[in-house]
Amino acid sequence: MIVFIFPFHVSSHPTTSACETSWEDLLDGLFGLRQGGILFDVVLMVEGKPIQAHRILLAAACDYFRGMFAGGLRETQLTEIPVHGVTYTAMTKLLDFIYTSELELDLDNVQEVLVAATLVQIEEVIGFCCDFLFSWLDDSNILEVDKLADVYGLQQLGAKVHSYILRNIQTFSRTEVYRQLPPEKVLSVLSSDELEVSSENEVYEAALHYHYSPEQVETDQVSLQDNLRMLEAVRFCLMDKQVLQRLFGRLNQCPLKDFVAAALRYHEQELWQPILQGPLTQPRSNFNCILGFGGMFSSGSLTESEELFQVYHPSWGEWRTLTAAQAPRMSNQGIAVLNNFVYLIGGDKNTSGFRAETRCWRYDPRHNIWCSIKPLQQQHADHCVCVLDGHIYAIGGRDYSNELECVERYDPHTNTWEYVAALKREVYAHAGAVLDGKMYITCGRRGMAYLRETYCYDPQHNQWAECAEGPVERAWHGMAAVNGRVYVIGGSNDERGYRRDVLQVACYSPADNSWSVVTPLPAGHGEPGVAVLGSLIYILGGRSHDKSNRMKYVHVYNTEADLWESGTAFEDRISGLAACVVLLSRAVIDQAKNWEQRTKASWEEVDLDNSED
Repeated sequence: MIVFIFPFHVSSHPTTSACETSWEDLLDGLFGLRQGGILFDVVLMVEGKPIQAHRILLAAACDYFRGMFAGGLRETQLTEIPVHGVTYTAMTKLLDFIYTSELELDLDNVQEVLVAATLVQIEEVIGFCCDFLFSWLDDSNILEVDKLADVYGLQQLGAKVHSYILRNIQTFSRTEVYRQLPPEKVLSVLSSDELEVSSENEVYEAALHYHYSPEQVETDQVSLQDNLRMLEAVRFCLMDKQVLQRLFGRLNQCPLKDFVAAALRYHEQELWQPILQGPLTQPRSNFNCILGFGGMFSSGSLTESEELFQVYHPSWGEWRTLTAAQAPRMSNQGIAVLNNFVYLIGGDKNTSGFRAETRCWRYDPRHNIWCSIKPLQQQHADHCVCVLDGHIYAIGGRDYSNELECVERYDPHTNTWEYVAALKREVYAHAGAVLDGKMYITCGRRGMAYLRETYCYDPQHNQWAECAEGPVERAWHGMAAVNGRVYVIGGSNDERGYRRDVLQVACYSPADNSWSVVTPLPAGHGEPGVAVLGSLIYILGGRSHDKSNRMKYVHVYNTEADLWESGTAFEDRISGLAACVVLLSRAVIDQAKNWEQRTKASWEEVDLDNSED
């Protein structure tokens, strides 16, 4: 016989073991005791009927019974305890849940179970009841469910009712139930940015429907001279100009006419709208999307005449395209976002040969409309653009005759450009970002030399200061400011005697004027688009000089985890994309089409380069 002896001192580290089935076994055992009527020590009297239970299990299950049995109350000594305010059926359901973790609900019992669960404070059951009610929620019972939420302080149920109305406002606002809701609740809904409508005209109609029936509205049997409270929520500046003009013409002097007149003035001041922004001019949306403009493509699937640009939201898992008249088709444009309007500044007019531009454009993402603004005083290409203190700066670059050190500043209040303090020396193919009221530019080229230089602009003193140099020379790279740090990403240099990708990602801390290195790029990105969405930095396409090609891949950097992941790739290889993040209206989102809807495969659109990306 062989005996194995394990000395006690073989390990000084304790080991913890866990049994996944122990809790289920315990519940089964307690349920068996209940079924067998064994060891009951308390009786709950509900509507004069007894329900036997185990005191310790009730105390463990919820705060109500824990306070009753372990809080020194007189019920501690009682074996029979009356419970008021609930039905026998509901309390039986709660006891079933406590013993089995299972709850059977239907439309006949859900309300009384919810009342009982609220009384005895079983949060899981409250949640189940709210979910059940929401699954059956429709226009016919929403008023009753909403009252339940208010009476019992059920915030999660109230939030779901609110969400239902937001999503179904077009149909729900035409019901009699809608007009029975409290005015404060309706005003809250109509004021929400998350109201799902295709245009503000629909909000105007929904506001009228609270005061008048749909038939009265459709037959124009409404008195717009009255003080209709729900109209306070309408964002008249976002309504169609033609609708506003018709409405203005039929109104006598009243508060509504003043609102409409102000909205018409707003429409007539198209150029100045970015500085006239307020809560009533913001789109009703929570879609912060990445937009990509212009660029050079490897295939012929996008042409200047199509006036297409690209849009992406993380929930889509694909890039879509938008069409807008007069959309510029250029490459390496400077891009800025001011009060949710997009500005494209200068760039390469590459569709007719390389040529630096002075022209500038502005895009309104609420209505998918472009307009021109005052051109630059000097041609700028391979420059960078930043927004600082409500102004747009175009910094350095070249005009293909000379390299530039000049800096121009755009004032949206006057639609004019002016020169401010120039750079200490000329530079092009650099990048810029703004952090804590200062503007930073890094690297770039001067002549044929790649640079490591870093400069900071102080708008208060209108001067540039030299900062610590970056860890590596690079040009045609990207920059982004996130959480108090400036990231320098991608680009290329000729450190080895030939053009190559720079994979190193450098991070600058203005607080101590120092650089650090974080996780490198997985692949090369020269002339990329750069966009910041939350704490994520998107690096979009660009050139890989290591692969001698434009790229369609996208990489996403998580600044909190210091981690790179692959993003949703483009359908075509692209470099020189100007990218940003803006809030798009739902109407514009509805216009965005996926690639297959916009471009159909044909022999002349096939990208014959199948090399790996």
